[in-house]
Amino acid sequence: MALIDFKEIPSSQGGKEGQDLWALFAREFFEALHLKIEEGPDRGPDSGRDLIVTENRQGSLGVTQHRWLVSCKHYAHSKKAVPNKDEIDILGRVRKFNANGFMGFYSTVPSAELARTLEKTKPEIEVELFDNEKIERHLLEKPELKQIFERFFPKSYKLFHEKYKLPKAINDSKLKIKCSVCGKDLSNEDGIVAFGNNRNNNKNESEILDMYWACRGECDRILEKAYQARGMWTSWEEFSDLSIPLIFMHWVITTMNSIRNDNHKFSDAAYEKFTEFTFAMAQRVVRETSREERERIETLRDIPDFVGGLSGWGTKVKYFHS
Repeated sequence: MALIDFKEIPSSQGGKEGQDLWALFAREFFEALHLKIEEGPDRGPDSGRDLIVTENRQGSLGVTQHRWLVSCKHYAHSKKAVPNKDEIDILGRVRKFNANGFMGFYSTVPSAELARTLEKTKPEIEVELFDNEKIERHLLEKPELKQIFERFFPKSYKLFHEKYKLPKAINDSKLKIKCSVCGKDLSNEDGIVAFGNNRNNNKNESEILDMYWACRGECDRILEKAYQARGMWTSWEEFSDLSIPLIFMHWVITTMNSIRNDNHKFSDAAYEKFTEFTFAMAQRVVRETSREERERIETLRDIPDFVGGLSGWGTKVKYFHS
């Protein structure tokens, strides 16, 4: 299923406002991929080209320049394939502009007849096709196209990031959240993070001795038993809840406030793990809140014992029993 709605760019047909936007999008797309834009787009007859772009190719004897004639066709609104009659005399047009190859930049796909024409042209010149799927794949996977994606398809960009809850690299590279038992990367998975609390301390005091994060289920149970053997009980949160920006910030601030409280103690080991986890988890959180997550926040507000209704956070607790 397509994740990007190409209809966010107005139709190129009928002289409507925004009719040049598909060609402008193509220009920004290729420029972000470090191709040099030599000509176009411009208003009026294009004489058989929308863009002329140059690609630098590194060879064993140095860098050579490959010149592409780019033809932009935007039929996403009609959902029609690009017909053969829309690409007349491809070889002649390429030669006219002293290009080395032809590139189709289509918001749909070429018709079967056009596909055959392009295939027949390949022995004479290079042919490259960017259809809707290839353009979408580049926009979703290539970091250098992120701003282009957001600029030309703002609705699709927002929905995509809400749906997949994409991590944001807040350091030079993405940080992993590895399960403390099996080592699995939980950066995009659900898991449990827990503080190990001293069960033998004064009832009026809170003492955090350690901290862990793990896969839900067996890995969590293994660590739970290990902490029990060390004389601790655990206070815990689910990754899925901490991935919600408001809940994450309350959890961080509440933990920081407890560190400053005279009745709370935080071991050096626990504090070091807290900062490590917070920094890594932030990559999942620095994004917009989805509709489902806003609904989850409202649900949590109605639970008195859950983080003080998001105003004065307590914690969910699971106690060990002898």
